[in-house]
Amino acid sequence: MTHPDPWPRRVAADLGTGAWRTERFAPGEPLPDDLSADHRSVLAPHLRQQEGEQDRTVVIERLTVVRATPRGSGNREYHLFRGVSGDLEVHARLSDEGRTKVFLAVLAAVALLVVVLLLVK
Repeated sequence: MTHPDPWPRRVAADLGTGAWRTERFAPGEPLPDDLSADHRSVLAPHLRQQEGEQDRTVVIERLTVVRATPRGSGNREYHLFRGVSGDLEVHARLSDEGRTKVFLAVLAAVALLVVVLLLVK
């Protein structure tokens, strides 16, 4: 099954500590109201009654993760989700823009070092 929203790379390892909800559905049962249209379109084919089917249960596990990049966050992004304890967990990571800036700064430092080494010879 393809997932409409891939796990956020930077917190994928941390998501295992989240309060995942397990929900069971029989074919024909309605999906939860808080599922997005993308998730519904992925799940709907799996919930259709199959020809000759006697009994089946579809199990989904889900965790709501919110990503936020507030203004003035200094190239940081925050991932928020409910942990096993029930408390909200916030994981701060460097944003894509911040990672690009760090890469360019390191590249500029290396270029400057090469120029200095060439001039000293």
